[in-house]
Amino acid sequence: MCSLSRLRTLMLGCAVLMTLISVGSTRGQEKGSNDVEFKTSDGVTLAGKLYAGGGTGKRDATVLLIPNFSLKNGGGIAEEGYDSLAKALQKEGYTVLSFDFRGFGESTAVDKDVFWKQPHNLTNVRKRVIAGKYPEKIDHKDFTKPSYVQYFVNDIAAAKAFLDQANDNKKCNSSNVVVIGAGYGATLGAMWIANECRRRKDLAILGGPPMLGDIEGKDITGAVWLSLSPTLPGGAVPLTKWIAEAGKTHKIPMAFIHGKNDGTSATVAQKMSAAIRGKEGNKDDKDDKDKFGKKTHFAYTGAKEIADTKLVGNKLLQSALGTENWIIKGYLNKLMDDRPVKLPTERKIEMSRFYYARPNGAPLKINKLHGVKVPSVDVPLMMFP
Repeated sequence: MCSLSRLRTLMLGCAVLMTLISVGSTRGQEKGSNDVEFKTSDGVTLAGKLYAGGGTGKRDATVLLIPNFSLKNGGGIAEEGYDSLAKALQKEGYTVLSFDFRGFGESTAVDKDVFWKQPHNLTNVRKRVIAGKYPEKIDHKDFTKPSYVQYFVNDIAAAKAFLDQANDNKKCNSSNVVVIGAGYGATLGAMWIANECRRRKDLAILGGPPMLGDIEGKDITGAVWLSLSPTLPGGAVPLTKWIAEAGKTHKIPMAFIHGKNDGTSATVAQKMSAAIRGKEGNKDDKDDKDKFGKKTHFAYTGAKEIADTKLVGNKLLQSALGTENWIIKGYLNKLMDDRPVKLPTERKIEMSRFYYARPNGAPLKINKLHGVKVPSVDVPLMMFP
């Protein structure tokens, strides 16, 4: 038999062991971000961060966070506000993917055998050829034409393809995606969403005539734009058409956030809201509810004024302004609560073929062939809808 003192010692040892196990378990469950990389259709390796959420039910959603940038001053996910927003979303159960556009932050590596064979890269990126070899890294300061920014939309397409692959590995739900973008990143995000509203997967047996499924835009549950820019570097873009196609035709809810004293962003927010809602974007329109009293997408579409400030883009995420709290608890959580549950479905992107289903009876146009890992965006098609 054990003596009383030995029994006490044994019990104390067990208690210490259980405490260590508990601490180790807690640490194992701590949430943070993982550095990730993924390639674009034209050979750029993009660097990003994945914040695993672990949400369930209606909160089993993935947020695609698109940063603002400047061709002169740089920019990206390392700037103020993005990491804080991503962690706050993660705490609510959302999975978040953020990334830097090509030539910014850590997104500088390219596959020289692919990248430099693309006409839009050859004509818009300065080549520092050494010993007859094309460079394996790029920098935004080497972009020779501002209009090259249009092709950044392929970086967003690559981010979604990465999420689709993660979805098939049961690491996220890419059937329930919210897009949050700032400045030029928001404008490119709107362009990409409109692109997704035109793409359809071919459900036919390989080799047979096309049999198109739903639009790929069905995966997008909503969007939040911070100081949406009406232009991209290089000139005007058909932003109103993109917004109306996604928000009005396909009923994707959108919130347009702007600072109270930022007149330019306020004007854009009202105009884009009106492109979806009509009646000058009136937020109190009777169409916010259907005949059964259930909220429609109009209830989550409109301009949102933030504080007494002229700050723009990610600067609006400063904690004192309360923007982050509004995005999550004042908008996103409520949107999710009112939407049907969207269960993840297997994507099999590489094995799938996609077409552009164009309006007005125009012939189908191929978007991605079988065996291609990442879909590209037909930029001319989107710029001249």
